[in-house]
Amino acid sequence: MPSNPFQRQLKAILDGFRQEPPSRTPSLVATLFGDVVESHDREIWLGSITALLEPLGVNERLVRTAVYRLAKDNFVESTRIGRRSYYRLTESARHKVHHYDRLIYYPSDTHWDGDWTLVFTGTRGIKAKQRLRLRKELTWLGYGIIAPNVYGHPNAPISATQAILSKAGVTEQVVVLRASNYDPMYGLGTKEMVRQCFNLGKLEREYAAFIKHYRPLARSMRNPEHVEQADPEHCFMLRIMLIHHYRRILLRDPELPSELLPDNWLGQQAQDLCAAIYKPLESISERHILANCENQAGPFRQTAPRFSKRFEAWDEYAVA
Repeated sequence: MPSNPFQRQLKAILDGFRQEPPSRTPSLVATLFGDVVESHDREIWLGSITALLEPLGVNERLVRTAVYRLAKDNFVESTRIGRRSYYRLTESARHKVHHYDRLIYYPSDTHWDGDWTLVFTGTRGIKAKQRLRLRKELTWLGYGIIAPNVYGHPNAPISATQAILSKAGVTEQVVVLRASNYDPMYGLGTKEMVRQCFNLGKLEREYAAFIKHYRPLARSMRNPEHVEQADPEHCFMLRIMLIHHYRRILLRDPELPSELLPDNWLGQQAQDLCAAIYKPLESISERHILANCENQAGPFRQTAPRFSKRFEAWDEYAVA
């Protein structure tokens, strides 16, 4: 039995994670690229991926299968030198990963001007396959379904919206408008409309489950000595699981401005909790990463400077 509360909580979380189905492996590898590989020269040897994930129950066969799927989906690309394969994110994947990097590790500074972007896709000339692609891509960008064939978001980047329309080949068949609330005294309240169109209830339940799962661990980390005595490998495993679980929820978060979110929004509480756990683990887990990872140039170097500011804004945060 582990000797301190942190070790006990860590063991319980590791045991639970090892019971998750192998189907989550590609997503876990994607998290590894975003949290680790991008901050260390953007490339990793396939054998290093296995070395990092095998203690989590992900063997070499599962790693190879996951990387193959990610390559097929244009998420990673490889360079082969002799019998070794080295992987890095594709440019399109790097754009998405950096988007979530901003959401995960940095506080939101979004300012909302009160207007909405509306995308109307009900016009003629759009094929069924194109509609399905639009629905997938626009919802990924955070758009909610306001009405049939009408998507809306308060602050989705217009450049990313236009890129989606262009890739789907429907730029000339859709209508994109900016709209504002005519009179807040009439009709469905804006917050209630947002709750209905973006299914915030389900998202809140996911954040609540994340908080319930990790809060006991965060409380057990209040004694710094308990964390400092932990095995660097275990700290790395916990770090990657934490970001993996948090990132999977963020994939479904529409990134709405605070003015439109419920009071005491659980999404903010989840990010606070994630920061409180991640920061004490980071330097310890880095020792394990540097000892086990390499790319074409050799062993991983220290984290690139711009990644050293992850969760920097949470220096004074404490878990309730």
